[in-house]
Amino acid sequence: MITDDTPRQQPDAAQSVEALLLQCVSLQAELDALRLERSTEKHRLLKLTAQLDALVRSSSEVRYKINADWSELDQLQGGGFIPDNTQSNKHWIETYIPTVHQDLVRGEIQRAIAAKDTYNLEHMVNRLDGAVGWALSRAVPLFDEQGEIESWMGAASDISDRKMSEEAQRLLNSELAHRMKNTLTIVQAIVSQTLRVAGSIDTAQQVINDRLQALAGAQDILTLTQFTEADAREIAQAALGAHQGPDGRVEIIGESFRLTPQQALGLSLSIHELATNAVKYGALSNEFGRVVINWRQADDFFEFQWVESGGPPVAVPTRRSFGTLLIERVAANYFGGKGLLEFRPEGLHFTLSTCSQATD
Repeated sequence: MITDDTPRQQPDAAQSVEALLLQCVSLQAELDALRLERSTEKHRLLKLTAQLDALVRSSSEVRYKINADWSELDQLQGGGFIPDNTQSNKHWIETYIPTVHQDLVRGEIQRAIAAKDTYNLEHMVNRLDGAVGWALSRAVPLFDEQGEIESWMGAASDISDRKMSEEAQRLLNSELAHRMKNTLTIVQAIVSQTLRVAGSIDTAQQVINDRLQALAGAQDILTLTQFTEADAREIAQAALGAHQGPDGRVEIIGESFRLTPQQALGLSLSIHELATNAVKYGALSNEFGRVVINWRQADDFFEFQWVESGGPPVAVPTRRSFGTLLIERVAANYFGGKGLLEFRPEGLHFTLSTCSQATD
């Protein structure tokens, strides 16, 4: 057996100590760098939090802070919009959110937590004054050093006025669609019935045009009130059009009376038909006849009258025309009342009697 008897060199103790010290210095430097990095990150987060808080203070009525899973509201400043919360509140959803929107809020919370994303939702809230309003609520997650959500900081704005405007616009659009459908139904009836009884295409074209002009006049008046109502005098004057001359042969008597959109359309068509008939065959077909339009109202009762006098002798027609149908039935249906057309020898007489509040 061969052995190596060469003497081995032992490490110098001073060198070992020096190497250990260098290693410690290196580790300490790394530790200091890590601490500095963490301190810098902490200061950055604190700065961002302060900036967010300042932004919230300057741009929103409501500010709140809530824990990581939204189970406990830490604090809330309601800004006079919703009640303040100065103590921990585990029942904040029941306190601040109406029942109808609680599931909506919970759903957005779950989504934001799972995605570590901004919470962003428009929802109903219980206002400080006891009423129900609307809020636009946004919250951002604040993360710990491991990148996990630590808490949320949020803000909410009162959007009740905007929501009310949107709802009013939606109702208006729905109402306009309803009115348009009714108007088109009237137009369809006018065209089909006029073509059915007209002697020629030219005659039908003129009659249809005149009737649609009367309808358009009423529509113009309704447009000014956003299809909410129309005054009876304005409707009468628009329907009479050129038949009102300076000679005073057509007189309108009656106080202001507000008509629903359908009542306005029905009355306009009736007056147009009555005026057309008066010019062709009745009181306005000569130089001496007169027409008096009047209405009166008392409580829920409303009565409209068209009275002709001084024209040629009136004879009862042998057949009932579409114009007669428009006069008697259309307006009566829209007013929820009844129409009576009388062919008196001294002049045509039309009476529309109804309750003032009619259905559409």
